[in-house]
Amino acid sequence: MKYLYTLFILLSMTSIFFSPADKHELNELSFTFAIGLDYIKDGYEVSVQLINPAAISGNAPTQNSRYIVYKASGKTIDTALERVSVNISRFVLLSQVDVVILSEKLAREEKIQEVADYILNSPQIPSNAYIVIARGINAGELLKVYSPVEGTSAFEITNIIKKIGRDIPKTSSQIKVDEIKEGKDIALPFIEIIGDLKKGQENGNFETTSPSHIAYGGLSLFKNNKLTTFIDYRDGAYLSLLQESAAGFTIEPSCPNRENGYFAYRVFSNNANESNIEIHEDKYIFHFDLRLKGDINQYHCNLNLDEPKDVEKLEEKVRETINTKVQELLKVSQDNELDPIGLGLMLSEDNPKEWKKIKEEWPSLLNNAEIKLNTEISFQHLGNFKSGSD
Repeated sequence: MKYLYTLFILLSMTSIFFSPADKHELNELSFTFAIGLDYIKDGYEVSVQLINPAAISGNAPTQNSRYIVYKASGKTIDTALERVSVNISRFVLLSQVDVVILSEKLAREEKIQEVADYILNSPQIPSNAYIVIARGINAGELLKVYSPVEGTSAFEITNIIKKIGRDIPKTSSQIKVDEIKEGKDIALPFIEIIGDLKKGQENGNFETTSPSHIAYGGLSLFKNNKLTTFIDYRDGAYLSLLQESAAGFTIEPSCPNRENGYFAYRVFSNNANESNIEIHEDKYIFHFDLRLKGDINQYHCNLNLDEPKDVEKLEEKVRETINTKVQELLKVSQDNELDPIGLGLMLSEDNPKEWKKIKEEWPSLLNNAEIKLNTEISFQHLGNFKSGSD
C-alpha cells in the first residue's frame, strides 16, 4: 500500500502547487477518487469516498479504515456535495476524481445526460472521469466495499475500467459527442459485486482467500437517456469488435464436421471498418469488413492443423461464430429499439439526405436493418495441436 500513499502525496502536492494562491493548505483538504450517485424521489443522494492517508501510509499501525464514505442528499448534486462538506472538518477536493458511479435505479430515471452535463460544467470534477453503472446495488454501498487487491474500491473500479481497454470506457465528454452526432445510443460499462456485500464491507475481506469483490459485468444500454437493458461482457466484446477494437478476447467456435468439441481463438489484432450501406426502399444493409489476427490456444477437434484445408475449416467456424454473435447483438438492438452500434450514425454520415428523412423514426427502423460481415481470419500461431483425439 505504500505506493498508493506515495501517489496520493504526489497528486496532492501537485494540486496545491498548481492551484491559485487562495486555495487551502494540504492539511485542510480531504481527497476523493470516486463519487457515487443514487436516486431519491426529489433529487440525488451523493456518496464521497475520502482517502485516509494515516491508514494507508504504512508508517505506523492504525486501526482506522483506509477510507471513509460520507453521504448526503439534495435536489441537485451540488447541494448534496455541500452537505457532505458540512459534515466533515476538511474541504473536499474533487479534482482527483477518476470515476463517477451511477446506481442502476438512477440510470433508469433518465438522469445520464443530466449527470454528464453536470460533470462537464463542474469546475471541480475532471471531465475525463469515467462514468460507470452499478448493477443491482446502490452506488454508495459499492463504495464501502474493501478491495483486497487495490485497497479501495475507487482504485479497483478505475483499474478495472482501464484494463478493459477496447472502446468501452466512457466519459461525460464522449457521452456528449454521441448525443451531438445523433444516431448512436449510449453504452456504458457496468460493475457488480461478486460475493456477499456485507462481508465485502468488513475488514475481514482482506483476510480471506475468497473475498467479495467488484467485477466488470458488461455493458448497460440506453435508449433516449434511459437505461434499458444489459449485455454481458462477452456480448459486449462483439460490439467493440465492430468499432475496430476488442483485441484481447477469446472466441470459442464449435468444431467443424458436426463434432461436439470446440477450440479457442484468441484475438490480438482487429482492423474493422464499415465498407458501405445499401438502401433498398425501406431496407438498410450495413456492410462491415473485419480483419482479425489471433492464435489457437486450446483445441479439441479431430482435424490435423498441418493440413491447409483443415485450417480453412477452422477459419470458417470462427467467421460463423462472429456472425452469429453480431446478429444476436442486432436482435437485442431491434427488440429494445436502441442503437449502441451506431448504425444510425453511420447512415447519417454516409447519406445525410436519407438520414434527414428518417431520423425521427430511428431506431425503430432497425427492424428493417441487416448487418453483413466480410470477415478475414488469420491464425498467427497454431501451437502443436494435430488432433483432439491424439
